[in-house]
Amino acid sequence: MIKKITQISFAITIALFLVSCKNTKQKMQDYVNSYNNSTSLMQDEVITHTSAKALLQDNKIEIRIDTNLDQSASNKSIYKDMFPAFLGETMRKDPASVELINEGVTFEIYFLANNSTVLAELIVDREELKKLMAKSSANSLNKENTDSDSGSEIQQMLALMNQNMPIVNEDGTKVLKIDISDKNELVYKIEVPKQYSEILKGDGAKVLMKENILRSSDLKNIIGSIKRYGITTIKYIYQDTKGQLVNDIILTEKDLK
Repeated sequence: MIKKITQISFAITIALFLVSCKNTKQKMQDYVNSYNNSTSLMQDEVITHTSAKALLQDNKIEIRIDTNLDQSASNKSIYKDMFPAFLGETMRKDPASVELINEGVTFEIYFLANNSTVLAELIVDREELKKLMAKSSANSLNKENTDSDSGSEIQQMLALMNQNMPIVNEDGTKVLKIDISDKNELVYKIEVPKQYSEILKGDGAKVLMKENILRSSDLKNIIGSIKRYGITTIKYIYQDTKGQLVNDIILTEKDLK
């Protein structure tokens, strides 16, 4: 997931840098042409197709990102906040993007399930840009107190993701935080509903939980995203609503093959 959104952000940034000093409609068309020429950068095991379209009469650029993801409450919960957060941050930081929006261009970006229904969307006009600017300022990290690792690509992306936590899954569990441990593990901190906390304790439950995670179709996508950062271990920490440890699951490189 991290890799996919990074690729999309990269292509949008490239497209926006290529916009030259022309009138607004010419800039819009240049953006769309550049984006559509960069689509090969974004296609992977999840993204099947993406395209941009300039609606010149409406002063709007529409981007469609088709995926093979199911339209489920879980997927919608994961992407509805996270996807806009990543792309919104990319657009906010790019001068050409800000210029187009300030000239009255509206960006509409749709992240679609395999049945063409919307999993997540980002619509940015002047007012939304102001909100993005304000939110970024309020959530900015104190860079003077961070080390070099904190400025890495994955740490920056996790910081953005964690601003939009918790993510509520269909079964009532909540992903509270995703982080990198000092052992270079990708760590998920998950809260379980009260009715599950006793059931999920013990080694027997740990075995069943691990098997269930390994069967997840999303796991392959996560593995593909983190390998590029040298991360080969995923740890899930489950706690009850009072913050007490219920169980933990560790998936090593051997499990992930």
